[in-house]
Amino acid sequence: MKMVNAMHVNSSDNCVTLTDHAVGGDMVSFLEGDSETTVIARGRIPAWHKMAIKSVKKGGDIYKYGSVIGAAVDNIEAGDHVHIHNLRSCVIG
Repeated sequence: MKMVNAMHVNSSDNCVTLTDHAVGGDMVSFLEGDSETTVIARGRIPAWHKMAIKSVKKGGDIYKYGSVIGAAVDNIEAGDHVHIHNLRSCVIG
């Protein structure tokens, strides 16, 4: 088990971006306001990928940088890798 840092940009974000890879059981640490928060990774997550910090129900919005970037295609738990296998991107236009 190791500590992995992550970036949390906006208070509405329900995911963070990892600065290093993580495996299940690793502790992912990020600043949420003035407080350091830790969420345990539930599986393998590559560096610079997203990890959920809150549970999101199927169909729920995924927020990054304060904006909706897509919708969950399955239930996502805090600590899950958020990527194309469980996220449907927004279409703008």
